[in-house]
Amino acid sequence: MTFRRSCVSTMLGRVAVVLAALANVARADDAVPILGPPDVVASQPEQPSTFAPWSPARVALDLRLFSSARWTKQKGDDLTELRLDRGEVGVRVGITRQAAAELRLEAIRSAGEGGTLGVDGDSMVARIKVAQVGGTIDAGPVRLDGALGFVRDPWLATLEDGYALLPLSRTASERLLGWPTSDLSAEIRASFGPARLSVAVGNGEGLRYPERNSGKTTTAVLEVVPIHARDLRIAIAGVGRDGSVGAASVRDRRAGGGATVITPLVRGGVEAVRAWGVGDRGDVVGTALAGWAEATPIPRLSIAARGATLGIMNGRASTFGGAVAVTPWPSPHGELRVWLAIDRQTSSGAASPLPGVAPVDATVLMVIVSAEAPYIP
Repeated sequence: MTFRRSCVSTMLGRVAVVLAALANVARADDAVPILGPPDVVASQPEQPSTFAPWSPARVALDLRLFSSARWTKQKGDDLTELRLDRGEVGVRVGITRQAAAELRLEAIRSAGEGGTLGVDGDSMVARIKVAQVGGTIDAGPVRLDGALGFVRDPWLATLEDGYALLPLSRTASERLLGWPTSDLSAEIRASFGPARLSVAVGNGEGLRYPERNSGKTTTAVLEVVPIHARDLRIAIAGVGRDGSVGAASVRDRRAGGGATVITPLVRGGVEAVRAWGVGDRGDVVGTALAGWAEATPIPRLSIAARGATLGIMNGRASTFGGAVAVTPWPSPHGELRVWLAIDRQTSSGAASPLPGVAPVDATVLMVIVSAEAPYIP
């Protein structure tokens, strides 16, 4: 325990030093642009950049809205519902050429998944998803990026870089393992050629709880992009996470990897994560596997397939499905798509993957409207 606290203290000290250096460089600059999206590849015809540089815009806005109509065919009575799957709005404001502040809000159901009791029944509530101050330094061949506050989790940010099926489902790490999307933490990223190392040290509790124990959670992600051209991008990533959650210091450890391939016509990805401790159960060990693919055979029409499975406690929960998406009105400033999708959800083993959760055997038909509108004036 003493060794671990010493390591965490040392890492936090280094994070503080780098952030202070970022702030000094920021104050010395007179320009006022904005921190660009850190996980979107900026491809240029002459010399594509492996990892997105900072945008020169003073202000950047971003909107994500996914709404759906669902028909769930299951044992007993079928279920039909209209729901808001994701609603997000974000703004990034440049402080100087090398520093920016970002605030992102999201709309979520106030009741838990499958629950009926929430704020004012089962209403939607808004909460902060990201609230961070970031900075960057170009140190020769190495670029250092830092952020402090409610920072996006580096592993989920890496998985969503190029992930085209967010309107259909969150990534397997987030949906099946309960991986928090952001956390009160400090993050440092070092980019060198085709490689980038991200290290975040935070509470580990995500957005649901304040810190409930004295330990900190460290997440490290290594990305390598062996091929990055106009017509092909291949990215490989690995993750390691060590920490604890809750007042009882329940272990929260992860190890895994993933890969993404992007071409003008086809893109796809896989992820595999081994988890020691899930939720508030430190004794649970599970493995999440997932894959997805999307093809665009003709303009404005896409065909997608995905699958994810979680094996845990002699049980398994799986989701497999496909979808067709149409882009009725193409626009250079955003994207509006209409999806027709079908999912097959099953669970097997000792009743269900997690004790107290009813087994699942259902087919879900969905009509989804997704709008994504990044705006840089």
